[in-house]
Amino acid sequence: MRVNYRYYTLFLVFLACLTNQPVFSQDVSFSQMYATPLYLAPSFAGLTNGSRASLTYRDQWPGIPNTYRTYAFSGDHFFEQYNSGLGILFLRDDSGNGKLVKQDISVLYAYEIEVARGYFLRPGLSFQYAERNMNLIHSVFPSGQDDFGSPVATATSGDSNYDHKQIDAAASALLLSDQFWFGVTVDNLVKSDIGVTDIETYNPMKTSVFGGYKYTYKEGGRRSGDEQALTLAFNYRMQQSFNQLDLGTYWYINPLELGIWYRGIPLASTDGLSFNDGLIFIVGINIGAVQFGYSYDFTLSDLGGYSNGANELTVVYRFNQNYKKKEKRGAVPCSAPTTNPAYKYRRSSRSIF
Repeated sequence: MRVNYRYYTLFLVFLACLTNQPVFSQDVSFSQMYATPLYLAPSFAGLTNGSRASLTYRDQWPGIPNTYRTYAFSGDHFFEQYNSGLGILFLRDDSGNGKLVKQDISVLYAYEIEVARGYFLRPGLSFQYAERNMNLIHSVFPSGQDDFGSPVATATSGDSNYDHKQIDAAASALLLSDQFWFGVTVDNLVKSDIGVTDIETYNPMKTSVFGGYKYTYKEGGRRSGDEQALTLAFNYRMQQSFNQLDLGTYWYINPLELGIWYRGIPLASTDGLSFNDGLIFIVGINIGAVQFGYSYDFTLSDLGGYSNGANELTVVYRFNQNYKKKEKRGAVPCSAPTTNPAYKYRRSSRSIF
């Protein structure tokens, strides 16, 4: 008997949802995290000298039908007179071709404090309205399909629709300069049962620790040409029993930015399964005030032969930028190409030491 492994994989996922143990969901993960910075931390709200808008589309596991598609749109602005950044983020995560949909809208705020000359602290808060919808009407489950994925004539379909609405919050802190950044974010601060049965289901609290360091080996200028730099970065996430480490590097020479990341836990394994998830390849190009980005996730696990990795497209547009002087870019990737996004030529924030 031939086995359709794509549908077999989905069937195993479905069985996991039917166990009598509590079920926990995990949050969306973007490969180009600094092209969708408000999702990473509310402290990134207003991290330019004016306004910014970004759009992200992610197609995960395109080799498996009806899996995961995620859309994110955000806008933020820095209010110099208040040393504050304000932003809004809309996120839609579509699983199973609309069978399971997550939609969030968040309002984010960050305050900028100069703790020492050239060093800035940005505490941030996010308040979120979240919706979860499960639409099983006319659904045909894997048990109702043959080996080739076609519905069986005697199969029954689902006939239920579930909706859940909740309020959530997140908090973060970000310390940065022209050479480095380090931050912590805690998401899902409001615990709410999103289960559709008597089995408890919720998004557990998620903690992200991220940072990086930028080494500029060629300064930019009229005589020397474009700046050239290497950046090392990491992002570690913990959520319930799940943990994940991303390690990456960027090479920048205007207008091009190239990146490669490793996603997984090196040398770690559970029950013989390694935590080597994938390699991420990123290319970005700056055209004036617009930055375009594309990334591809190359899956290292056994799922790679069926999933075809993941594709992610991003567009970032900056406008109303009030630069007083052209300067090298800041340390954070994708923050504001060709200009320092933050600090040296802004009106100084309150210095605390």
